[in-house]
Amino acid sequence: MPGVDACDDRVNDARKIPNLLQSKPATTFSGMSANVTEVEIWNRAIRPDVGGFSAAAATEFLGLRLAEADQQRARELSSKANSGTLNSEETQELDYYLNVGRALEFLKAKARLSLRDAAA
Repeated sequence: MPGVDACDDRVNDARKIPNLLQSKPATTFSGMSANVTEVEIWNRAIRPDVGGFSAAAATEFLGLRLAEADQQRARELSSKANSGTLNSEETQELDYYLNVGRALEFLKAKARLSLRDAAA
């Protein structure tokens, strides 16, 4: 499972990351809003719309994924979320999986762009 693709409907925002990469973050460094999102922070930190990884590094990043046990746990939590039976601790745990998945997808986007740029 690349990133968090096996997670529940709450992952839809993570699947929209390529669309987010095409638009400017809603906030700027000079005027940070209290409504800044984690996705916007990751976007500014990793800058997935800018290549720059070596081909070897990009290839390594593209190979990153959750361990099988983590994928299974994310699927379990996703199922519980879909049925509305997550408790608060499980909700936080699912959020952790989603956060890691988002970060992985940002890194992979940067890696794909880096490989594309290297091939050009």
